[in-house]
Amino acid sequence: MVALRSFRHSGPSFADLVPYAGLVANGIVLLKDGSLMAGWYFAGPDSESSTDAERNEVSRQINTILARLGSGWMIQVEAVRVPTTDYPARQDCHFPDPVTRAIDDERRSRFEQERGHFESRHAIILSWRPPERRRAGLARYIYSDTESRSASYADTAIESFRTSMREVEQYLASVLSIRRMETREVEERDGTRTARYDELFQFIRFCITGENHPIRLPDIPMYLDWLATAELQHGLSPTVENRFLGVVAIDGFPAESWPGILNSLDLMPLTYRWSSRFMFLDDQDARQKLERTRKKWQQKVRPFIDQLFQTQSRSIDQDAAVMVAETEDAIAEASSQLVAYGYYTPVIVLFDESSARLQEKAEAVRRLIQAEGFGARIETLNATEAFLGSLPGNWYANIREPLINTRNLADLIPLNSVWSGNPTAPCPFYPSGSPPLMQVASGSTPFRLNLHVDDVGHTLVFGPTGSGKSTLLALIAAQFRRYAGAQIFAFDKGRSMLPLTLAAGGDHYEIGGDDADGAAALAFCPLSDLSTDTDRAWAAEWVETLVAVQGVLITPDHRNAISRQIGLMAEARGRSLSDFVSGVQMREIKDALHHYTVDGPMGQLLDAERDGLQLGSFQTFEIEQLMNMGERNLVPVLTYLFRRIEKRLSGAPSLIILDEAWLMLGHPVFRDKIREWLKVLRKANCAVLLATQSISDAERSGIIDVLKESCPTKICLPNGAAREPGTREFYERIGFNERQIEIVATAAPKREYYVASPKGRRLFNMALGPVALSFVGASGKDDLKRILALKKTGANWPVYWLIERGIGHADTLLADS
Repeated sequence: MVALRSFRHSGPSFADLVPYAGLVANGIVLLKDGSLMAGWYFAGPDSESSTDAERNEVSRQINTILARLGSGWMIQVEAVRVPTTDYPARQDCHFPDPVTRAIDDERRSRFEQERGHFESRHAIILSWRPPERRRAGLARYIYSDTESRSASYADTAIESFRTSMREVEQYLASVLSIRRMETREVEERDGTRTARYDELFQFIRFCITGENHPIRLPDIPMYLDWLATAELQHGLSPTVENRFLGVVAIDGFPAESWPGILNSLDLMPLTYRWSSRFMFLDDQDARQKLERTRKKWQQKVRPFIDQLFQTQSRSIDQDAAVMVAETEDAIAEASSQLVAYGYYTPVIVLFDESSARLQEKAEAVRRLIQAEGFGARIETLNATEAFLGSLPGNWYANIREPLINTRNLADLIPLNSVWSGNPTAPCPFYPSGSPPLMQVASGSTPFRLNLHVDDVGHTLVFGPTGSGKSTLLALIAAQFRRYAGAQIFAFDKGRSMLPLTLAAGGDHYEIGGDDADGAAALAFCPLSDLSTDTDRAWAAEWVETLVAVQGVLITPDHRNAISRQIGLMAEARGRSLSDFVSGVQMREIKDALHHYTVDGPMGQLLDAERDGLQLGSFQTFEIEQLMNMGERNLVPVLTYLFRRIEKRLSGAPSLIILDEAWLMLGHPVFRDKIREWLKVLRKANCAVLLATQSISDAERSGIIDVLKESCPTKICLPNGAAREPGTREFYERIGFNERQIEIVATAAPKREYYVASPKGRRLFNMALGPVALSFVGASGKDDLKRILALKKTGANWPVYWLIERGIGHADTLLADS
């Protein structure tokens, strides 16, 4: 026989200390005491971009929601600060050229080398302890119908909990971005079995061990305490899974609170879990507890001798008198039911492999909490109890007796979220799991920039001259090349996109002048394609536009003559504008179009026999010279280029960049075209990026409402005049509040950018390295002159350019890319 006595332990295991029994419904966990528990992930508003009035309103709404709950309810708000080192993997990006790939490699290397990148995740855990069966039975028979009377007690309890969950979720959804923790099913590879994974249970496991990975549920999801188990060694310095555990408890509160009083915790560059547990009391229970407190303080107002002999010989304890008055006010508030009272237990849980490092982190957290006016201590004897009390669903461990109300609770719980952006591209037209457009390190919390909100990627960029607009547009273009089959069409002014375009193998066109490399000017044949009815209709309308800008009033006779000639040219070989003029029968049309033929000043642009424009994956049109030619010459050329671009949009990821968009916003033809693009191009998987330094032109465009509605993403560059009258009103028109205007006004030019979208708001820094700056930030006249000179040496010119910029490993860098 084998002696088994030494292997049998009668003492409790860790599984006996956790409250989890089984999964009884989708996302609903049954606890060992009969309670039910559910959870949600949520993202709160960014308090940094909110005014005091907005923060107070959020706090008021949270109080209104929580005040509905009473005895038998418990809420736990969890804020988890976790490290992040994830940058889009190289194999997930599809850069077609070595330069843009090198720019992204540089950003990846810098991001992965830097330490202290963390982001916050938030969760709400709601638990409910059903009333005793004997109490619930009477109400069921008095108020329920026949069908409900026949239902089991368990089914009735679960249905009641579901109803309350839906109500709470609907109320919270009006304040927070919230998502339910649910059970998901995954088919096995052979297709014969289905595996189930529960997000709530995964979060429970994370709270216990700090490990965040799915856990497969058994076929009968009971005895979940064994799945949630861990190796716990308690003592003055407990360990969980061989990692030291530290708990910082908040044990004192300031005299008053305000929304986000502890938001500084959400910015700390370390890993922790901040658990805020609140156990609700009904108004009657709260009044009973508060009355005891009132009597205790009342007895201290007058000394015992005075009370015994009914004398007034001694002075009154003023502190006790104040506490009596405050307790009476609390009793009145509890009776009004405008707030609810309960027991609040906040702790911060930390893990580390090193006891010394853990002590340093705990000290840093305690100092920060104390600096905000709270009392805090590092748990020792009570560390295990405090840790168990922080676990979701634990009603019994580490209960703090002082009562607070839900109005103060709404100020104390971690609702603020520093927006880190979507970790994947949100556009549904992109392949699933596509990386974000751009990732930057901004403070301790990184930021992932995406232009898209669902399938709409139209973006407004506003900023004065010299604030870094051209650099931002060039970097967005470089990073957009990461998507397979991406197309970029940029309209530039001042050659700021020239270095990147040439380095990335794109085509840079100088419209209205010599090309940047000294080649002959580009010439168009706008009537070359008349193969379809749509093409012929567009050609007729385009010719009408040319005639109209010459001052001719278009009549039906003019339209008929133009359409007739377009139809004849569709069957002929000659498609130039001179061919059209020689064939059209009306003298007024001939005279109006003379300006655009070879005999006129615009013939070198619009009267070619064959079209010289070949569109690829990256085109930049430099239009500064064209802008100087006046409206009569600008309108025909740009409308033709817009038409060519529209025909290239076949569903591949596309981006149209309109720099100096004030030019287009100020002209009715372009204004209508932009209005049309903003409404229809999203279906073609194309985003329009409108950048302008002229806020007044955008305001006077007449389509500011369309810009506001159709461009959900807005990027504002630093503008010191943002608070001045005239400019301030514009920012208010696009939805900015006082605090956001203040951020734009005080941001650092050429370094910081402020993005606002329905998904969040964030001030970020692009964190450009020397390689990126060599191609997206080199727009000075001397730099452009040197780049054009190097380009004549051959296709390897980016290597020489980087070497001249002091990057000695340029050849290796581009070769590896």
